[in-house]
Amino acid sequence: MLQASPRVAPHSATGSSSDEQGAGSGVRQTLDVLAQAATCYGGVLRRMRSPRWKRLLRADPEPLREALLLEAPLSELLARGEGSPGLLRQRKRLEVLARKRLSHFTQQGGASLAEVLGRLEALLNEPRPQPPGGDEPVLLEGRQGLRHVLSWPGTWVYALLAITNRYGLERFGRPAPMLFAGGALVLYYYLRCTGRFWLTSKRLMWQPRFGEPVQVSLASIGARGISALPAWGEVRVEGDRSLTVRHAGQAGLLASLVDLHRQSPFAGAVDGTPRVHEVSVLPAWRAPETSLSAPRAEPGVAVLRPGYAAFLPAERYAEVFRGLTGPGARRPEADVTVELLVEHMRLLSEPEFDVRMRQAVLASGGELWHADEVRPAPAPESGRVRLGARGVGMELLQDAAQAEATDRIVRRWAA
Repeated sequence: MLQASPRVAPHSATGSSSDEQGAGSGVRQTLDVLAQAATCYGGVLRRMRSPRWKRLLRADPEPLREALLLEAPLSELLARGEGSPGLLRQRKRLEVLARKRLSHFTQQGGASLAEVLGRLEALLNEPRPQPPGGDEPVLLEGRQGLRHVLSWPGTWVYALLAITNRYGLERFGRPAPMLFAGGALVLYYYLRCTGRFWLTSKRLMWQPRFGEPVQVSLASIGARGISALPAWGEVRVEGDRSLTVRHAGQAGLLASLVDLHRQSPFAGAVDGTPRVHEVSVLPAWRAPETSLSAPRAEPGVAVLRPGYAAFLPAERYAEVFRGLTGPGARRPEADVTVELLVEHMRLLSEPEFDVRMRQAVLASGGELWHADEVRPAPAPESGRVRLGARGVGMELLQDAAQAEATDRIVRRWAA
């Protein structure tokens, strides 16, 4: 037994030495991860706090990538309770600031810091959007400049201050401060609040006068993703990106067209060019066939196709809009006319156009006559045509641009 003791002792010493080395290596690795995280977090925080944070992170994305790679091992250490209070506070500040910076792009954040950093890195690496080219038809575009300064709340605040301080200006004769403030406000508006927008069948793009362009895919916009303040000329859209068009003269129209083209039957089915050509869209009046000229005649829009004639009341534009988008759609603004909706329906295929036209007639309380039952007749006034059937008729006012198409369609009915 005395001889066995020396044999056992060396083995025990060796095992203990290996355990101590492994423990020492683990401690060093832990300290290295914590030190790297503290250094990395400091670098990322400095860049994100800068007003030029996008430019800095694009020019040197390595600190952001390093912070993303450190998340997995650092999360394990923090779950075991390892990590100084200072590092935890630094990590919390980074998470708050990263979520704030991500909100500049989109409201779709991440559940963890790793997801937020990964999404932020992906968005910063995306190529900048370009304005629509010749191969991408534009449905609506607008430019916001100084002519829309009256729709800016800052203008009204300045006007209120000027009115309330009028007595002081008249008494002391020092208008220079108010004039300087007014000039500063106009300059701020011109530099920060003006720009240009484009709406295509696939996306909405906003290009500020100074700053980065932003675009949002129409397919990514949800039912509650559109909000508008037409009185202030503002439209905000939430989809795969967050986008705000400010002080637009066509804000109500823009919001309605985005809502129209983000969903079926327009979403993914149109390319921005008309596909229904054999059609005539004319101003019209509806009334009983015996009293078309009466003051009670209802104004509207006549749509003539080779197979039918339809009448849509002009004042029922909201019902026509909801007939195209569904009952849950937001109410369109008054500048979304029935004529405009018919023009956008022409972007659909011919069978889809005819189906949607029948739905619009039913939704708005209009009229639809098949070609074999329509009785066309000339009206007393030059340039007018009367159509009628089933005791109801409409009188069309055709212009030179639509005369040829109208005559061609009416001749096909009579054939």
